[in-house]
Amino acid sequence: MKRVALFLPDGVGIRNYLFSQLITKLVEEQSEVVLIASLSEKAIREAESVHGMKFEVVRLPDYKEGIREKFYRELENISRLRHFLRKLKNPTLISDHEWRRLTKYKGAAWWFYYIIRFISNFTVSYSLIKLINNKYQNRVGKSPFLNDFKSMVKDIAPDVILCTHQRALTTSPLFAAARLLGVKTVTAIYSWDNLPKARLAFRADKYLVWSDYMKDELLFYYPEIDSEKVAVTGTPQFEFYRRDDLLLSREEFCRDYGFDPKHPIVCYSGGDRLTSPYDQDYLNDLADALKSLPENETVQILFRRCPVDWSKRFEPVLEKHRDIITVVDPLWAHEKDEADKWSLTYPLFADVKLLVNVARHCDLVYNVGSTMAHDYSMFDKPACYINYNPENAKSGYSVQKIYNYQHFKSMPSSDSVIWINSKEEIDLKVMEAVKNPGKVAPDRKAWLEKIILHPVSEASENIVKVLLN
Repeated sequence: MKRVALFLPDGVGIRNYLFSQLITKLVEEQSEVVLIASLSEKAIREAESVHGMKFEVVRLPDYKEGIREKFYRELENISRLRHFLRKLKNPTLISDHEWRRLTKYKGAAWWFYYIIRFISNFTVSYSLIKLINNKYQNRVGKSPFLNDFKSMVKDIAPDVILCTHQRALTTSPLFAAARLLGVKTVTAIYSWDNLPKARLAFRADKYLVWSDYMKDELLFYYPEIDSEKVAVTGTPQFEFYRRDDLLLSREEFCRDYGFDPKHPIVCYSGGDRLTSPYDQDYLNDLADALKSLPENETVQILFRRCPVDWSKRFEPVLEKHRDIITVVDPLWAHEKDEADKWSLTYPLFADVKLLVNVARHCDLVYNVGSTMAHDYSMFDKPACYINYNPENAKSGYSVQKIYNYQHFKSMPSSDSVIWINSKEEIDLKVMEAVKNPGKVAPDRKAWLEKIILHPVSEASENIVKVLLN
């Protein structure tokens, strides 16, 4: 019997892994499952109710990153971005990173990142990048917190540890301790857009990726990692769309959430305030356009906000258009009264069912460059990507910059989504999508199959094979 330790550093990992069939498959293989938790008791109880079992839970030790570890980690990050900027000729690789650092910090912290940015101009060769990473790993190995992590790993005595997010800082000492004790380590690449962002500070024995495309990406951005260490497994979050027990009929869904089943529903899927600061304006444009349609072409709007954005910025628009917009909020819980941080927010299992049925019963999803395009493709529904700047946009903002991000290069063609290039064409393009869904965005399924290993329902089983091999 093997002991498998799962470390879930954020709420999305709870949904994608802890709520999925991964636990069920591990138990079927007679494995013992241990949670290494930075999660709240409420989150753990939610997961236990989903699976009808009690988890063995071990609390993660405290960890404070030292200034030298932080220096080497940040220097490697920006140096790697500069290196691949030269190779790919895509300025978005680094411009967004630098803008956030310049605007987020002040005082000593600003100077810390300024010095790192300056030094990184001279550390773009890959041999230096690997040297910086080695220095970072060595510093982590000398951390005063390492002994606490070693003691915890010894107490758990796992055969393998899986971390569900490759960016989690606390994974560095955890995996360093595991390596010293001869425990196998596995990490999952969190999302399809993560690898170009150079956020893989620690190293693992195995890396789980969504697809062959993502495997090629990992080997391109981290050529020092052996191909044999990368396993193409798919990702469990898409398994939910293939579970009949989660599905409602259209009549049930419309009755429960206040829609007319005879008319199409467009889902406006909101982004967070940093990524999509003008969501409220785009939602207003969508509502204005759809309200101008004739009565016999009524289209309803379902507004689902980003789970970490509970700001009041949408309130005026929702009040103005309450005759056409219905709010269906995500069912997430928030820790420490902070609803704007992914690490302090986690979904209830009821939200998994809700999201599945929103994707199933809405005719299309409408937003700024969201991953939700792939979720809706699971039901062969198209996505509209907003591709114009709002009239009140501040100087320097450009929505087109978003679509230059490297992960959008994965599109088989521009016909993977419907492009909304001005607010004047919203009504025509939305109506064409709801009337003739098979004729719009014809490459959406090809994009989905490129990004995610099929069949998607086998992801948990594939991961279990890697963990228990």
